[in-house]
Amino acid sequence: MLRYSDLSLPWKRIFELEWESICEGSKAIAAVIVNENGEIISEGRNQISECNVPNPATAHAEAEAIRNLDVRKHPNPKTYTLYAGLEPCIMCMGTLVMGHIRNVVIAARDDYGGAMNLIQHSSFAKSKGIKITWLDNELGDMQRAFQTIRELLYNQEEEKRERMLQDFSVYNEKGVNAAVKLMERGFFEGCALNEITAAEVFDALMEIEERVG
Repeated sequence: MLRYSDLSLPWKRIFELEWESICEGSKAIAAVIVNENGEIISEGRNQISECNVPNPATAHAEAEAIRNLDVRKHPNPKTYTLYAGLEPCIMCMGTLVMGHIRNVVIAARDDYGGAMNLIQHSSFAKSKGIKITWLDNELGDMQRAFQTIRELLYNQEEEKRERMLQDFSVYNEKGVNAAVKLMERGFFEGCALNEITAAEVFDALMEIEERVG
């Protein structure tokens, strides 16, 4: 069974950032950029529910990671890799194209909001030679599980919430089911969210997925 301690540094940081977003009420989506040596040189997380951002609707993880990349210190973005928990949306796809990111690794596909396929429909974007690596379902399941937890904690619109969970389940039903069971067992009851770590949540979800998988 995959444990949090088994993850590479980029994925550990992504799930830490996603848990931070959940604790702030935002979407569980995060991204990091690593250099040629695998060192994290920039990061971003979804902040769409946070009042300290002037226009939170645009505070998406990948766009934030690219915006936060200091090209004066790290001047070779074409050689760097962006790790994304979830397939980037239209805005974030455009930002990575214009931000000279040419290598992208993605945990979970998103048929509804994802836009990486649009690269093939733009001569300009296609000419940039962006390499996309899709990972196996295990990390994708955990990505969608974290997103499911966020919706179950905060989304009071039942119909909308159910539609979202159905969308999350297209490729990663096991992750969604694990998150639902974790919530049903009262994993978060009796303590503040920020008293729990991303590692604890990740491992608890994996244990459930292993038992029911």
